[in-house]
Amino acid sequence: MNPYYEEWTESAACRSVGGDVWYPEVGDLTWRDARRICSECPVLSFCRDWVMRTELGLGPKSRHGITAGMSPLQRHTLEPAWLADQEAGAA
Repeated sequence: MNPYYEEWTESAACRSVGGDVWYPEVGDLTWRDARRICSECPVLSFCRDWVMRTELGLGPKSRHGITAGMSPLQRHTLEPAWLADQEAGAA
């Protein structure tokens, strides 16, 4: 079994979408398609938590692609608030 497998990915809207959508070139508008797919995904919250845990502590240049409907910079910017929510939930 794959140690990186997450059961929620079986229901992800992106499951059958090619990788180019998630890694657009500068100026490429496919990021809109990626965000639309994510916005309709039934497991978006699971994906967001997964990517935030996975990238925790990384700078925006160490993050890549559109994940959970967010760009690398958006995920980096969200990190403090996401982390505060995690700490509040653990209390």
